[in-house]
Amino acid sequence: MYRFIRTVRPKTHADLAPALQWAGEVTAHVNKTYSLNLKYGTELFGKGRIHWHFDADSLDKISAINAKMMQDRDYMGLLVKGKALWVEGSAKDTIVVILG
Repeated sequence: MYRFIRTVRPKTHADLAPALQWAGEVTAHVNKTYSLNLKYGTELFGKGRIHWHFDADSLDKISAINAKMMQDRDYMGLLVKGKALWVEGSAKDTIVVILG
């Protein structure tokens, strides 16, 4: 089992509320379109990063989902819509192998 995690940092503290609203829109679209159990949340302390994560049985599944998403015009439109909310270059993707 693998867990894909994406984090991003809002530009300012004032951007956190609209960023969370946007994160909900993205999560709803991804779950509806790709039948993932994608979840999101925010850090309680620090810089208020927003996190998304989902689990997959294989790296191939994660790669296939990513390839489909890159061709999804609605998803790409959501990314453009939210671009102004994030610190440029703050997006970080991590894949964790679940051992227990």
